[in-house]
Amino acid sequence: MTTVNNIGALLILILGVLIPVTAQEEDPVAGKILDDFKARIQSYPAIQSEFRFTIIDTKENSESSLEGKFSMKGEKYVLKMGNMEVYCDGQTIWSYLPEEQEVNISESSEITEGEGYFENPMRFFTLYKKDFFYKFIDERTTEGKTMYIIDLYPKDLEKGVSRIRILIAKQDLSLYSARYFGKDGMHYLLNTTNLTSKPLPDSWFRFDPLKHPGIEVIDLR
Repeated sequence: MTTVNNIGALLILILGVLIPVTAQEEDPVAGKILDDFKARIQSYPAIQSEFRFTIIDTKENSESSLEGKFSMKGEKYVLKMGNMEVYCDGQTIWSYLPEEQEVNISESSEITEGEGYFENPMRFFTLYKKDFFYKFIDERTTEGKTMYIIDLYPKDLEKGVSRIRILIAKQDLSLYSARYFGKDGMHYLLNTTNLTSKPLPDSWFRFDPLKHPGIEVIDLR
C-alpha cells in the first residue's frame, strides 16, 4: 500500500542544475504553461492513461518500477498498479487488494501532502500555485517531441520534497513525466503514455464490495 500511496510522491534522475527560487520569484512563463495544461485537462469529460512508476533510492543506488493505469474525472480517479486498485469518488477511497481479497475504506480528506499529489495527479495540478513556487527551466527534445521543463519548489521548506520536475509536451500540452525529489534520498518518477479522453460514469470511480463475494472489508473511516 505504501508504494501506491507514494504516487502521487503525486505523480523522475536529476536533470540539469538546481536553480534557486526566492520567496518572491514566480515565473510567468511557467505559470502560463501550467495554467494552459490544467485548462486542457479540465476540458476533457474524463481521461485515461497508462503509466510507469519508478522508485529510485539514491542512497542505495537502486530502483524498481511498476506499470499501471489510471482514470480521472475531476476529483474522482481510479488507479491500478501492481497488486492494488484504488478507487476514489471524490469523497471515499477504496484500496482493493485482489490477491488478498481485502478492501480498505477511508476518506479522501485523510490523504497527506506527500501522498495526495501523486495518488491523484489532478489534485497536484490544481494546488501547485498554493503550495509551490515554479520556474521554467528549458525546452528539450525527448522521443522526438519538444518538452517544456518546469521545476517546482515547496513554499514550506520543512516539507519532505526539495523540488518536483515536470515535463509537458509542447505540441499537445500532455504530461510526459513528473519526478519528486525527496530530501531523504528517495525519488519517485511518474511517466505517462497513451492518454485518451472519453466520458466515464460516476459509478466507474466507486468500488462495490457486494460484487466481490467473500471479500474482507476494513472500514477506516
